[in-house]
Amino acid sequence: MSENSDVSGLQRALWVFLGYMLIGPFFAGLAVSILMVFLPLLEIGAFLPENLPSLGASALSTFVWAAIPSALSALILIFFVLRDGGFGWIVAAVVGVLSFMAATFLTDMPFREHIPMMALLSGLISMAVREALVSGNIIK
Repeated sequence: MSENSDVSGLQRALWVFLGYMLIGPFFAGLAVSILMVFLPLLEIGAFLPENLPSLGASALSTFVWAAIPSALSALILIFFVLRDGGFGWIVAAVVGVLSFMAATFLTDMPFREHIPMMALLSGLISMAVREALVSGNIIK
């Protein structure tokens, strides 16, 4: 599958949806775990909320909650994949942030005072998922 010529647009769209639904929440949980460990070590733990649950509970709840913005991102990006066969990194970032913001309005997300930082993280995660899909030769 090195040429990407034998893969249809619908197959690409399916893999983009699955990639965003599986890789996105994993990267989100991993990012929260890394931040919870390294921000206090770097003495910038003020960016973390005061009453955070344990590391495992935070990573697991992030993984579960991230399914909502991941699904929204995947549904939006499928249109780009069907039309062009892929999408750029800026599209991935914008869609990631917008999907995160839509999910915060639709749900009762905790720690709302940290929404800007989490929205930035969501955009970065969306770009990382796109890079995983590109490196897997799923999208162009």
